[in-house]
Amino acid sequence: MNSPVEERLRAALAEAGASIDPDTLRPLPAPTRRRSWMDARLLVVGVAVTAGVAATAVGLSLGSGDDQIAVAEPARIEPGKADMTVFMCSTGALVPEEARCGGRDATAEEVAAAEQAVRGLPQVEAAYTVDQQHAYDDFRADLALNQPMLDAVKVTDLPVSIRLTVKKGADRREVEKYLRALPGIGEVADNTATEAVLESRSEMRVNVFLCGKGSLLPSCGAKRKPDGTLVKEGKAATRSQTIALGKLIGDLPQVQSVTFEDQQAAYNNFSREFASNKALLNATKVSDMPESFRVLLKPGSDWATPVATLRRQPGVASALYGPCQQDSMLALSRYGVSPPKDKACSPGS
Repeated sequence: MNSPVEERLRAALAEAGASIDPDTLRPLPAPTRRRSWMDARLLVVGVAVTAGVAATAVGLSLGSGDDQIAVAEPARIEPGKADMTVFMCSTGALVPEEARCGGRDATAEEVAAAEQAVRGLPQVEAAYTVDQQHAYDDFRADLALNQPMLDAVKVTDLPVSIRLTVKKGADRREVEKYLRALPGIGEVADNTATEAVLESRSEMRVNVFLCGKGSLLPSCGAKRKPDGTLVKEGKAATRSQTIALGKLIGDLPQVQSVTFEDQQAAYNNFSREFASNKALLNATKVSDMPESFRVLLKPGSDWATPVATLRRQPGVASALYGPCQQDSMLALSRYGVSPPKDKACSPGS
């Protein structure tokens, strides 16, 4: 998520790599590192996975071929519309094993039992089961502008899931507790907080941070021994590098607008964002803020190519594509996958 607050945090701490790391937001944590999906601090409460096991209308024979009762298939719940999602156990390559799953896929019988259990809960308004292929189709539609992430995820990486909506006023924690205890269920997630965060996903913004004096980043020339000992500090971007970078950005066909932010401007914005956090403000100086270019891309344009190009330029500490952080959250919250960071949000080098 690239909220204004997080943009300022990244600006203040960019040289230390201050961006949300999708690798730490695992959908199904290992037993020794288990974290609750309800953890609002991660902003990733949900894992809404796969899309649509369109249950074909079932014919129940009552005698002759004409005497059948047609049971209509459940209405589809679109990605992003589920209040909660049940994720079945999966050995998909991008989903770590969950202790309760024992490193196996849920059986067809367990999926059927979970469907019946979900639909039988009085708190549940509607439920819809989603297989891998339909999930993959939805995944590609949702992330159509993020080719690196599309390339990183296969249909077999997506777990089977059940999207459900909950009746107004229902106790969601009771629903979650009950479903977690069922065989074959790897995780149960509440999606509402994540979906609220994803509402601002549309703006295509790239933040290009310049190297600062004494940088510890290899991209700025810093060097370390194999044991991690610092051998050489990096250098700040020169004026000529900054001017050349600004011209390059302005000439990129994908760019709609660009704004340069010097240290004082970055500090002023940072101070406004964190006016209530006196301890943080007291510990931060103007000289701590990196200079940066705030780049707005044209709607629907390719972002991977300009980001890869900008990361290679002299004087650039990092180039971060904000929506990719949100894309990583979406992949996790709706589809139960967490693509490797170097494949999903770090195109080219």
